[in-house]
This record gives sequence, C-alpha cells and structure tokens, in this order.
Amino acid sequence: MRLTRLAIKKFVARYFNTSSFHTSLATDDGGQTYHLALDLDDLVAHRHADQNPTSQNADPEVLQELLAALRRSDHAPAVASSSCARPAPHTRSDNRRRGSSGRASYGPPPNKRPRIEEQDSIPQLSYRLRSATLPPVPKDKPNRNQRRKRNHVRRMVEEADTFQAEELQTEALPASTTWWMGTKFPSYSAEQLRAAHATPQGIGRHLSGINLVPYLGQATRFLDAQGRLLIYRSKITDDIRARLGDFAQEAKAFVKACTPMAEGDMAANSRGRHWFCIAGVDRNNKSAPAFSKWHKDNEEHIKHFFRPGTAFSFFNGLASSMAEAHFPGIAGRYKACRDYMRTKYNIPAQFGLFFNWCLNAPRPSVKRVHCDPHVDFKNIALGICVIFVYGVFNFREKAWLVIWEAGICLELPPGVFLLYPSALFFHFNVDRIQIVTTANGERPTRENSSPLCPPEDVSEEDWEAGNGRGSVVWFNQASMFQTSETGHETLEIARRKGHSGNADGDKFLGEDGVFPKY
Repeated sequence: MRLTRLAIKKFVARYFNTSSFHTSLATDDGGQTYHLALDLDDLVAHRHADQNPTSQNADPEVLQELLAALRRSDHAPAVASSSCARPAPHTRSDNRRRGSSGRASYGPPPNKRPRIEEQDSIPQLSYRLRSATLPPVPKDKPNRNQRRKRNHVRRMVEEADTFQAEELQTEALPASTTWWMGTKFPSYSAEQLRAAHATPQGIGRHLSGINLVPYLGQATRFLDAQGRLLIYRSKITDDIRARLGDFAQEAKAFVKACTPMAEGDMAANSRGRHWFCIAGVDRNNKSAPAFSKWHKDNEEHIKHFFRPGTAFSFFNGLASSMAEAHFPGIAGRYKACRDYMRTKYNIPAQFGLFFNWCLNAPRPSVKRVHCDPHVDFKNIALGICVIFVYGVFNFREKAWLVIWEAGICLELPPGVFLLYPSALFFHFNVDRIQIVTTANGERPTRENSSPLCPPEDVSEEDWEAGNGRGSVVWFNQASMFQTSETGHETLEIARRKGHSGNADGDKFLGEDGVFPKY
C-alpha cells in the first residue's frame, strides 16, 4: 500500500500548506458550523486507515491514483460509506412467488403483494467492486457499422467501474401487481422524508449508512444480486463537454420562447418548484394516445430547438444511443412500442426511443433544480428513464442524487447521463458537507470563508448555492405500453377481450430479460 500513502501525501501537499483545515456544513439559514484541526501527519494516517478514495478537495489526477491503488488492495471498500452509525438493516418483502416447478415466477404477479413497510431510514446495502464481462454477443454476422458499435460498447465496459449489491433483488422492487408501472412510496414515509428534506440536518438522520459514490472520471454501473444492470452513470466525454455551454444557452432561450408556466403549477410540482415542461405523447385518461396540450401549444418551438445541428438535437440523439448501447433489451421493447404507435395511430416518438421529454430549468425565484423526494410511478416499470445534468454549479457538494431502494447517493456533474428505472426507485437530491477555506486559519464563518475553487465564470455565491443547475429527462409512460403490448386501446378493453391485463413479467425478468446480465 506504499503507493496509497504516497498518493495521499501528494494530495495533502497540493491542497494544504498549513497545519490545519476546516469544514463547515452549508445550510440555507446559517446552520451549524464545524471546526476540525489536524496535523498533516495525522491527516495522512487517517486517510490511510480508512482507505476512502473520496475527497471534497478532490484533484482528479490524485483521486485516480488513490483509486488505482485501492483497487489493488484486497480489503479496499467498493464505494465510500457515510461514517454515521448504522441502524439495523431495513428488510424488504420478497415479492417473488413460486410456480409449480419450484422456480421463481415474476409475472403475472399475485393480485395482492405483501405490503411495503413504512420506512424512515434508507435501506442498508453493501456493494462489491467486480469485474465486468460483456453480455453474450448474438451469433450473427454483423456488418461494418454493427461491428464498430459493438467494439465501442466493449471499450465502454472495460472503462467502467461495476458494483454489485448482494441484497438488491429487482423482483422485490415496488412495482404494480400487473408489472406495468411503479407504485407510490408509502405515504407516511414520503411525508416524513419530504418534511425532513427541507434542511440538511433533517434529511441527514434518514441517510445514515448510505453508500456515497463520487464521480471519478469514468462510467459506473450498478448490478442487482443476479448481476442484472439496473443503474448506469456515464462518463463525460470531450464531445459532451464541448457542447454543454451551447445547451445551457439553448435551454434559457427555450424557456423564454415557450408558453409561460403557471406559478400554481410550479408550486404544486411534487419534484420541486423550478420551471418544467413535459413534451410528447401520452395516453393518460385518454382512449387513444395524443400529444399533450403543452406540446401542442409549443410545437413550433420544439421543432425549432430540436432541428439538426442544435445542442438539443445532439443530446437528444445521445440519450437514445446510450439506452440502446447499455440496455439493448429495453431499447428493443421501446422500439416495438414506437413502431406500433406509428403504424396504428401515425404518432412518432419525437425523442428517439422516448415518447416524452422534460426540461427542468432554474427561474428567478428558484435558482437551481433540486428535486424533492418522489417516485415516477406512472413510468414503465421494467424500463429506464434517462437523466442529463447541465449548468455551472458546485457538483462536488451540491445536488447529489439519492436512489433510496438501492441505498446509494451519486455525484452527478454537468454532462453526466444517468440511466435507471425511475418508476421503481424513490429518489431526490441532497447537498453534501461543504469544505471552505479561510485566510489565516481562523474558525470559519460565512463572512470570512469561501468555498474551494469556484470556476471563473460564476460568482462564489452562485457556485456555493448551486445556482444555475438544470436537468433533462427522457422517459416513457406505462399507458403507452399497455396499448401496444395488449393490442387494445385500454386495459379494460383488453380484459374484456380475454387478455390478462398484465405485462409479461416472466419474459422481461427472465434469463434473457430486458436488464442485461454481467
């Protein structure tokens, strides 16, 4: 472990030229400030003892050295865990049932599943870092473009960190009894968590023992106990980084051009009070799929901003490409639905593999997108949504994403894509402890301290507060698949015609299901 000690010393030497450093907890109301003074020798010894590759003063090169050294250690942790005392692990009901053959059967599910218990602390899951082998390649003779695409996917697999949770069972995640969509989070727990989410101290009590997963410059994937890919966080490539500024400017112009959003609608949004829109097609409370009213009112603006060559068009194409590369089974399901809707209703999926597109943008009274606890339960359950983050903000300390049932908290810098089944996971943004500096080593206050290294093109105040953060979401609603996969306009009609009204859970969760195995 000599390399680890040297890397830590290099990290300390680069950022600290005094014998102490300070941390403080950033809150909206002044909050509580913590002061910590350590000898540099003590700091080195402490960092060596806990083997933790994360640091809020992180230099990417140093962190890469730390991570490389830790990977060579048999006793290194796979991800960083918060240092709070862990409560007893939360147990979840196993929603699997047994068929006559004794094997697990996943669909159609029973009429009534075991009740999801009330939850006041995040599930305690442990992850291990493991090697990733590419899922079996189809035995065909691909053409030149197909070979190039497969080789590109293989390179991405080799560059990605892969973590597997032994306790996480996809079948036990909260889905509807028919496997079409997710379910609402237990109402009492949801109310508790939303109230606690208003302050860092409040929500912190519920996150004891969560696995913290910083972004270290490459892709990250999370597997369930069977090795099925559930969550994928992308790498930020040079071409993505080059278009981020363009996208932010286009997003501002798009918000300004489109129909103003009513203040009441934004205040009632369960995901936060930021500006938002939902474009595309749905079948909610309709007998046939149709474009949303907002989409119809702003159709010309949507066509203009998504025209070829724009940053909107670039990232729109990238979202579908990532979905197809990493979740080919889900992409196949999405294509089948897309083809059905085009043939039967002459309705296209305007956003690649997705019928819906949502922009979450800051506004004068809400300066950053910071989502409250929620679950997108109306989305297709055995599928994925794609999240893209943009803006200039302190991503090392602000707006990390908690994915509750997975027991993880992810750093999402601008330029990152996140692919996961948002209908099955309760999720929300949280801020982490902030590290600040003072001129003469005195106890930090808001007046005498400043955050580390804000970028030159944003004020320290905005950098600290995370102002300017926005996000984009591509998703598909379950009602579209209820139509395409039953062959009938509604489930009521499908059941009258003899269909079970259920999605094919056995097929989608079986050996050759929609979540690829590694």
